Amino acid sequence: MKSVGIIVNPAAGKDLRRLVAHGSNSTHSEKINAVVRMLRALDALGVERVRIAPDPSKLGERAIETAEDGLQNIDAGILEMPWLLGSRTDTERAAALMCEQGFGCILVLGGDGTSRAVASHCGEVPLIPISTGTNNAFPRMLEGTLAGMAAACLIRAATGEEALQRAPILRLLADGKEVSHALVDIAVIDILDTGAVAVWEGHSVSELFLAQARPDSIGLSAIGGCLEPLEQGCGDGLHLQFGALDHPAAIHVTAPMAPGLVIRVAISEHARFAGLTPVHTSNGVFAFDGERELAVDSERKWEVLFDPNGPRVVDVQRALSLGIERGLFRDDFQPPIP
Repeated sequence: MKSVGIIVNPAAGKDLRRLVAHGSNSTHSEKINAVVRMLRALDALGVERVRIAPDPSKLGERAIETAEDGLQNIDAGILEMPWLLGSRTDTERAAALMCEQGFGCILVLGGDGTSRAVASHCGEVPLIPISTGTNNAFPRMLEGTLAGMAAACLIRAATGEEALQRAPILRLLADGKEVSHALVDIAVIDILDTGAVAVWEGHSVSELFLAQARPDSIGLSAIGGCLEPLEQGCGDGLHLQFGALDHPAAIHVTAPMAPGLVIRVAISEHARFAGLTPVHTSNGVFAFDGERELAVDSERKWEVLFDPNGPRVVDVQRALSLGIERGLFRDDFQPPIP
């Protein structure tokens, strides 16, 4: 039986947007309790082994210590990693190790940035992204018990791709070579330095590329969701160009940029795209899934590729349904033949 991995970002939900909006704070205690509930659900449904990525706050160790008296048969431990940096690199290395060791599923607790870090190194290992960040367009709100149950159903009752779906991904190309990617949005911010990493000011955005645009999301992608939502699996991305609020031809959109922060922006042009589309802005900074990272070099040709074949993501409802249908919740369960 394949192992289940858990990666928790202790810093998720603690960025600067907490000061400019009114988002809830996902404390260490809440994250530990969520992992405890996952462990108990995985144990109850017969998963044999789980490994939690280490972190400087020792959330995994504390969760195992809290849960161990109620665990019956599961081997719960910390993923062996030789050193920690206390940065995103830890998340990336943990995801890569879980991929190398053939894990069957990874539960990811964090925001969009955490999911992006895991997705870039997890290979074909399916993800269950769970929201504990500030803006969460990729991970969703999911109770820890249900997340653990869905992972168990995937490992023990599902076969092949039947409980999985591919999330699209945006790839940023410079002179035809990929330099970075995003799961939700790539924005061009019209300033010349990275400054604060998080993006929360709509007026600073000059151009926006979206892999998803849902009206029930918060963040940059919500601008597209409130203008022209993208249906799941439609095979298209959405490209927005921003203009001045006083421009008479602009479309004015009101959208939630952060919890409690609803802004009004002006869109001068917007269109769906499949495949490659050019970046028109020649100066500024690229932000990936809401975090500024890379300066625009005007000497290079920048393009964004919409790729429908991003990371494999567990369809939680489908996984649970398969578990029920195939008897995982009954004493007479017989694992399906692959």
